Amino acid sequence: MSTDPRETPDRPFRAALRASVPLMILAAVLLDGPPVLAADTEAPASPAQEIAAALAESPVLVDPAYEDAFSVEARERTVRRIEEGDLDLYVIVVPLVEGDPWDGDASALASAVHDRMGGGERHYLVYDRRGDIEGEDLGGAPDDRGRPALYGALTASYVTMGGQRTPPTLVDAAVEAALSDDPEAAYEEAQEAYYDEIGGPPDVSGTPAGAAWTPWVAVAGALVLIGLAVPLYRIAVRPRDRRRASAPLTQHAAFDNADRARLESLVERGERDLIELGERLSADSGAARGNLSRALDARDAAARVHDRMIAEGPTLTDAVGVLVLLDLAEDALAGSRTPRRPCYANPLHGNDTGQIQWREFGGSRTIRVPLCPECARAVRDRVRPTVLPAEYEGRSVPYYEVPAEESVWAATGYGVLTDDLVERILRGAHRPAR
Repeated sequence: MSTDPRETPDRPFRAALRASVPLMILAAVLLDGPPVLAADTEAPASPAQEIAAALAESPVLVDPAYEDAFSVEARERTVRRIEEGDLDLYVIVVPLVEGDPWDGDASALASAVHDRMGGGERHYLVYDRRGDIEGEDLGGAPDDRGRPALYGALTASYVTMGGQRTPPTLVDAAVEAALSDDPEAAYEEAQEAYYDEIGGPPDVSGTPAGAAWTPWVAVAGALVLIGLAVPLYRIAVRPRDRRRASAPLTQHAAFDNADRARLESLVERGERDLIELGERLSADSGAARGNLSRALDARDAAARVHDRMIAEGPTLTDAVGVLVLLDLAEDALAGSRTPRRPCYANPLHGNDTGQIQWREFGGSRTIRVPLCPECARAVRDRVRPTVLPAEYEGRSVPYYEVPAEESVWAATGYGVLTDDLVERILRGAHRPAR
């Protein structure tokens, strides 16, 4: 796999992405007992692998931190209920905090565990750090609107509202609704019962159902006004600011425009390569356990960046980051001790690079970074290379000029300045520059 921009992307189905990593080989390794490799070559299991292994034994996992709050009897009752149903449903009750491997995000935890459980259609109820339940339905068909885990979690939120809100009560309500004949109807009934109890929902016509709803109507009106004002501001002000501030890169406008025009194809190529790599990970029984673990982590990081793009809108820097992370996954799977290094100026130029001393443009400081032959030639001639642009504060700048605390790509140079790009993203350091 390469970041060479001349490759032609396919158009895979987005919904197939999460169902692409059946890791039967990993389960087989775990079931075979301790590996025979020396301890110093052994890669420890990641938290997601440990959770996946536990769920392979029981559909309910309760971390020791919650043992006092979630009795053995309650767990056994939930296990029996799930096993009696016909839904591939799992319950995960573990501490989630900001800075953990999933940055406290229940959705990211479910996604990572899902990959390591072999993909396919599975449903997860995760106890989140707010003391609520989140439902994640992964690997279903594109037109599957059942989403039992999601509606189960929503039902539990309403059923326990204002009452005893503990892990067992939330799980019980969520599991019962998820396993029901119509989880969406269960959610609607729970919502209706809650509104009946408190006097009804806010009247969207502007007349509150009760005096208690008046503040909510005012808040909703303010949010509508803000929602209208922000797009109008962007339309009226941003274009002028962007034209005025983008002057330093005008000599490369043709290249920048070409990059932006190809953004959609780069995103789709990342989807295709995520799926293709997942299929090979499941079929590669010869990979060493440590190599497989590193490859899974790099692919997990790529999937996390891709998912954020789908949710929040794609950027060129993120689309390129997905391809770089997939290259790292390929290198890890192959057991390469020295991963490929993309061109620091623009990773789309590929991995055919050499270490070059690059003097600051218009200054005296220097850095030594991998550059492709074309960029190396430009640096030697004291000409700015064709850099990868990023949108920052309404203007186009070289991606590496975005403050490091606001872009993991700038902070790591897409992995050529530091060796912890994958770890940073798995810790939640990735924040797209806008």
